[in-house]
Formats: sequence, C-alpha cells, structure tokens
Amino acid sequence: MLDDQLQSDVPPVGLDFSRQALRLAARDETNPMRQAGLVQGSATALPFRDGAFNLVLCGHLVKHLDDTDLLGLMLEIRRVLEPGGLALIWEFGPTGNPRLDAWNARVISRGVRHPRLRSGATLKRIARDAGFPFVRDADLRPFLLPPIPRASILVGRPPEGFQGAV
Repeated sequence: MLDDQLQSDVPPVGLDFSRQALRLAARDETNPMRQAGLVQGSATALPFRDGAFNLVLCGHLVKHLDDTDLLGLMLEIRRVLEPGGLALIWEFGPTGNPRLDAWNARVISRGVRHPRLRSGATLKRIARDAGFPFVRDADLRPFLLPPIPRASILVGRPPEGFQGAV
C-alpha cells in the first residue's frame, strides 16, 4: 500500500527471521508484499549492502530484543540507510503503571518469551548511542486494540555534505 502511494523506483523488501512466516506471506494472494522481495534474515545482521535503502520501516520487533540486540538493530539500520534516508520504528510502549505494564506485556506476549516495553525516550537514547544524528519522536497514536501506548521514533542520516544542525 505504501509503495503504491510513493511509487518508488525500486520494489520494497520484506524481512523476517522466520522462514515459515515468509512462506506464509509468499502464499497469501492478498499480500501485496508477495510481489516484493521477501528475505530471511536477522535484525542484528541485515543481509543488505551499506546504503541500500532510503526508507526503513520497523514495527513490532523491538519487544523481542534485549538492549544489546536493540543497539545492534539500530546500528544495522544506520548502516543500510543511504545518506538522507529515514527510518520509522514503532512498538508497544509502557504506561508507567507497573501493574498495567505487566498486564500489557502478558497481552502482547504471544510468540515473545520476555516482551520488553520501552519508552520513546529509551528508543531515542539507543538510536543516539548507535550514532544517528537525527532522532525525533514520531508521535504515532496509541493502539486502539489492545489499548496500549505506542513508542515510536523517526531517525535518519543527513544527506552527504550537509552542514546544518539536525
């Protein structure tokens, strides 16, 4: 759907660690990603060349990663973004209420051993630790069902030769 709106010159690529998920995606005739490249790989060792993308979308992955792997993901996203490229990263976030956060973690834990709910501030800190010079809140709205806050950030690499503040 996004590719239809952007009309990019290069087809999008979908990445998943699970070969089974990729097989299901490839068989689903209603899935527009069937026509795109579906690639099996790890978030901490993306199977793409440096500077391969001008846009990276990463949703609902962060809860699966410990802090070391989350930093690895951010480093990999920075590596595969071309100068001037942007990445939007979103995930379920904490409420600040320990009991509600424990409940929310249970709700989203299907297929996740130890879900990690991180705030936007935490995601921004880790993105800065990974060397992103441009880091902003994406301010995506909370999820309606389940009613869980969303942590979202927009990060990017400035274009080559850029001399201003980001």
